Amino acid sequence: MHISFVNSTRKWGGVKTWTMDYAVELMARGHRVSAHVRQDVFRERLLEAGADARRAGFGFDFNPVSILRLVTAFMKNRPDVVVCNIKKDMNIGGMAAWLLGIPVIQRVGMPRDMEDDRGVAFLLKTIRPWILCPSHSVADGIRRYMPYFPEGRIKVIHNAKRPVERITPVRSGPLRLVSASQVNRDKGHEVVLEALESFPAGSFRYDVVGTGNYMEPLRERHRAMAERGDLIWHGFSTDVAGHLAESDVFLLPSYSEGMPNALLEAMAAGLIPVARDIGGVREIWPDSLAGLMLPTRSGAEAVRDILGELLGMDRARLDELKETSLSACRTTFSLTKKIDEFERWVRDEVVG
Repeated sequence: MHISFVNSTRKWGGVKTWTMDYAVELMARGHRVSAHVRQDVFRERLLEAGADARRAGFGFDFNPVSILRLVTAFMKNRPDVVVCNIKKDMNIGGMAAWLLGIPVIQRVGMPRDMEDDRGVAFLLKTIRPWILCPSHSVADGIRRYMPYFPEGRIKVIHNAKRPVERITPVRSGPLRLVSASQVNRDKGHEVVLEALESFPAGSFRYDVVGTGNYMEPLRERHRAMAERGDLIWHGFSTDVAGHLAESDVFLLPSYSEGMPNALLEAMAAGLIPVARDIGGVREIWPDSLAGLMLPTRSGAEAVRDILGELLGMDRARLDELKETSLSACRTTFSLTKKIDEFERWVRDEVVG
């Protein structure tokens, strides 16, 4: 099959990580993958992976020039299916595919992404895409916001990762903590930093990977922690896997997520997860790690309690928790199994 991805976003987020994962695996299975994207870094990463990635201009919503350009590209390359994100991806890329009779898959990462309005309703009723959700919580949100959408065109396939062969045992010295997400207020870095202020200097190292509109206020407020080396701000990085490989505990205190790719990536790398009970997190969370899940509306005190417990554990117990996390990836969200499911769905239902 020939699968073509359309992405108009300017920043790196979970949907781009998901696209990279799927593109690499699909090409390894002999499928052809093309992409029309706005961000140069994303295009370069896709090209390095072997995909036919091209830079696309999108402009304003329903831009006829942009639609015509993609119509021309699709006529030339003739994909079997076009995979779009939300909003502009759909009203440009989705419309272009619809004009040529090419099936469209709309990947929806968050329930609120599909809050019903006239524009969304027009696209759904005109294009009639197949909707791909990374969790049942997202699918339930779509049913709530758009009860008119056909149930049979909504598909849930959990995001997935390829697990490492074995964990990296916890080393001596400070416990290595890491977060990898955009540093925006809704991602919850603030409660982690507030909790960490109560622990002795040198007992931990917290690596923050990513950038965002709340980064500078947090840097200023916790400057002392950074100056003593307990807090490292890395900014945007294309080597998240490298940062995970150097860490022991992954922190995801976000207040809103669908099925967070960053959490799955961390568990696939054998890190101990600490995450808030939001979105689809509970759908992949092993019962044996229940004590590491933050209540939905918890604050710094709950983070402090969990981190205090982890900081007090010996290395053997921490390694056991890392093994449990990696095992959950192998059984619940292995990339190989999820790509099998995606292939069958696209071949038998979407294209068929």
